[in-house]
Amino acid sequence: MSVEEEKEALGKLVQKFKKKIDEDESLKEKMKDFQRDIQVDFDSGNQYNMSLEDAEVSEIREGPIEDSDITLATDVDTLEDLLEGEVGAMQAYASNKIKVDASLTDMLKFKKLL
Repeated sequence: MSVEEEKEALGKLVQKFKKKIDEDESLKEKMKDFQRDIQVDFDSGNQYNMSLEDAEVSEIREGPIEDSDITLATDVDTLEDLLEGEVGAMQAYASNKIKVDASLTDMLKFKKLL
């Protein structure tokens, strides 16, 4: 997959986050004080990062970050399948199509955004 396809998939992910938060006041309230640095590692070797702070998602930046709170490792196809609802987050995790390095609390909160 190309860098453009990776960035497009991540852009869709950010838009999905924003839409869920905008449409669900209780979720927005729960995410209000949630501040995390997120890194996405694609199987291509490319890495991206973003921050989630006070129910807002930053712009997508290229490259790794030190000490990310949440790290996702996956491929573009799996990410797109998640976004399209063709596979559930837990199903992708259980089948090792997506790997998450985060605390249990962060994983549960992050799952609500997918």
